Amino acid sequence: MKLYGAAIALVSAAMACVTYAQAPPEFDFLKLADERVAALDQFADRDKDGYGELAWSLSYGMMALNVLYEATGDTAYLDRQLRVIEGLMARRDTELAARLGEAGYVDYQRGRVLAAWGTGNYSGGKHTCWAVHTGMLMYPAADFVRLVRAGGEATARYSDSAEGFVPLIEQAIGEYDAEWRDGPQEGMGYYVFPGGSILPNNQMNGPGRALVLLHELTGKPEYGDRARKLAAFFRSKLTHVAEGDYYLWAYSQGADAPAGRGEDVSHAAINASFMHLAWQYGVGFDDTDMARLCRTLTQGLYLGNGQFAETLGGRTAGTKYTPQLGRWAFLAVFDPRVELHLRQFMAAHPGLMEAGGTTSALGFAYILRARRQLEEGAGGARPVVGE
Repeated sequence: MKLYGAAIALVSAAMACVTYAQAPPEFDFLKLADERVAALDQFADRDKDGYGELAWSLSYGMMALNVLYEATGDTAYLDRQLRVIEGLMARRDTELAARLGEAGYVDYQRGRVLAAWGTGNYSGGKHTCWAVHTGMLMYPAADFVRLVRAGGEATARYSDSAEGFVPLIEQAIGEYDAEWRDGPQEGMGYYVFPGGSILPNNQMNGPGRALVLLHELTGKPEYGDRARKLAAFFRSKLTHVAEGDYYLWAYSQGADAPAGRGEDVSHAAINASFMHLAWQYGVGFDDTDMARLCRTLTQGLYLGNGQFAETLGGRTAGTKYTPQLGRWAFLAVFDPRVELHLRQFMAAHPGLMEAGGTTSALGFAYILRARRQLEEGAGGARPVVGE
């Protein structure tokens, strides 16, 4: 894993260059985050449909627990994460089918019960397991294992459980092996739906994050190979805006389609997170890419006065997707304007970002982690300074 280099002096210089007509207010981000993950390990009964919908709620809370541990060093967050993952694994379709019968859990697209989390939503009531849902849930589970391994004596009590999760994570991600395709150029790869059409970018990069960590956890080359190929494929879909030096991209393109723009900031956050994780592990993205990714937020999306565009390349402020912008806050370790602009947004739209539940918790946790990293002299490879 790429370590963040010392950068406090440069960050301070960058902050000195940032001015506002009115300084953005401070917020109690730890309190805000804790409130939004308070009931995370209380699973509502979704046995009849399956638990695929947890990908858009529980997964963000799981990520938040991991990041809050990194931000505070408090292993109480790992205690809770352990319970959440145990509950999640007990709710795979294979477990539900064994307990309740297979009839309601056979994936209509694949003709079998998967060791994943299905739902009838998005498919006209027919039960299926979406690759993106599995990736969203297994990425924070894999990250928990990474944290336990890195924590030494402080996290040793979680080791047996964490190691037991690894083959289950592999099994879940492996359910989509038949839907992998190499190409369209050498060194690239992507996922498709069971019917053969290409997945949208976020739906393949969701599993991509789990692949990056599985390679780190297991050392198996096939995970690293696919992660590198996904990174190369996504790089080919990035539009570089020369004036401003930042990236834009689209929600979905064909395998051979040119780069685009226009993805909403919520779905785009998954792709941005994949880029960042891939950068951390040296998988296809470098320091220049991280600088450009920061400027996607601070220049490509930020419109001034606490307003953000809703889409990559858009110039109209809105509030449909922008409450999800906290999920970009992992970039705050590189550039102080990331946190400052998000605080400006919160001040301009009181209560809006806070209303996001677990997604908001993740954004607040990212800010806290970045602050700790910078305080400890572990900032970005180089923070983004100047324009």
